[in-house]
Order: sequence, then structure tokens, then C-alpha cells
Amino acid sequence: MYIDNNGRRSDVYVTTKLWNDAHDREEVLPALRKSLEELQMDYVDLYLMHYPMAYHKDGSISSTDYLTTWAAMEEAKDLNLTRSIGVSNFNLTQMERLWNNCRIKPAVLQIEVNPTITQDELVQWCKEHGVVVTAYTPFGAILGRKSDAPPPRADHPLLKRLADKYHKTVAQILIRYLLDREIVAIPRSTNKGRIRENIDDFQLTAEEVSDLSQFNINYRLRTPAKWYPHPEFPFEKKNLTDEQIKFIIEHSRED
Repeated sequence: MYIDNNGRRSDVYVTTKLWNDAHDREEVLPALRKSLEELQMDYVDLYLMHYPMAYHKDGSISSTDYLTTWAAMEEAKDLNLTRSIGVSNFNLTQMERLWNNCRIKPAVLQIEVNPTITQDELVQWCKEHGVVVTAYTPFGAILGRKSDAPPPRADHPLLKRLADKYHKTVAQILIRYLLDREIVAIPRSTNKGRIRENIDDFQLTAEEVSDLSQFNINYRLRTPAKWYPHPEFPFEKKNLTDEQIKFIIEHSRED
């Protein structure tokens, strides 16, 4: 990672993730050290277990328990290779089990959250336990990312009304929605103007946050069906036949 002469390491917050095929206890630290080498850093600020599902390098399902993986991540924190450790794409049952069977509590849960998948119960649990929720895909399909996704879209009257009221873009409204729920939004952007736009300062009312939450239909943009057979698959499963799942597994790319 490049930091210019005017920047300091402490000025940036760096997160990296552990992939599914390195969940064995003896693989976790080497995977992190490889990431650190590629980043040219001595430590990261946050190390996340990307999914609760373990796989072998050949793509077959591994029986490694995510609790075993977590124990190795605790070692990474003990060694100061990471400042914090957390998880991504865990459901409520998995979070509770991890919480009750670990030495170092997860600092962060990264999940898909936006007005069409509000994750109320899981977010509330995290608040009660002091776990920071970070939201990927904060816009869902609202900005047109997936044409066949269910509504709303950016031209919905409520979104247009809020954007007009606050003189903001719909993207800003959606980010503010998360911030006002005490959720960290992580939109993808390499454009400096958009990054500045993402953090523009304004606040929605509690009623407006509630109104936006009415869009909730538990719609996920990311539901990797190729992993349905895994016993720790964390999401709701679509109604697919075994033949369809087999086709997806054979033709899918890493997610």
C-alpha cells in the first residue's frame, strides 16, 4: 500500500480478510502475513473472517469449525499483526455461538445492509454487545446495480423527496440512513469527489429512517448459491433444484 510523503500510517484504516480456503488453524497466520507483505505493512487495523464456511484449496467442503479459525485470529491479535479482529457474513446464530465460545470478542461484523435488507435483529444484537456493524452494498440495487432486482429505484418518490429536502443525492441519503442507524457504511469508490460526497454532513429524522426501512424485503444482492451445500451457509436459500445448484457450482467464480 502506498502512502505519500505527507501521510502517516495512522491516517489510514486498513482492513484485510481471511478467505474460505485458509480456515485451518495453521493457515490463518500465514495468510495474514502474506497480506501484510503485499500491503507492505507491519499490521492491519482489522482482520476479518470473510465467511463462516471453510473450504479446502480444491473447492471441497472442509470440516474446520469457524471457532477453530477464530482461535488463530486471536493469536494474530496477540502478535500485534492486527489491531482488531472481526467477522463478515455471519448470521445471528453464528454470532451468538462465536460470542459465547471465544477469548477475544469480535469487534466488527460486516454484512449487507441497506433499506431493502435492514437486518434489524442482527444489528440490534450487535449494538447490545458492542459489536460495530459495517455495511457493504449500502445502496443495494436502488441505484440500478441489478436491473432485475425488486424496487425501489432512485426515482422513488420518497427518495426523491428526501434528496430534494436536504439538497443531497440519493446515494447520500442512503449512506446517511445507515449512519443514522449507527452503522458504518463502506461504499466502493475510487473517485475523490464521490468519497467526499459519501461523508457529507447532514442527518435524517427518526421518522425518515423508519420510512426508508419500510422498503425492507430481505433482498440480498449477494447470495452465492454455489455454497448452499455447506452446513454453515449463513443466508436464506433460494428455491433451487440440486441440478441448478450443481450448474452454479460448476460455472461460478469466487465471490
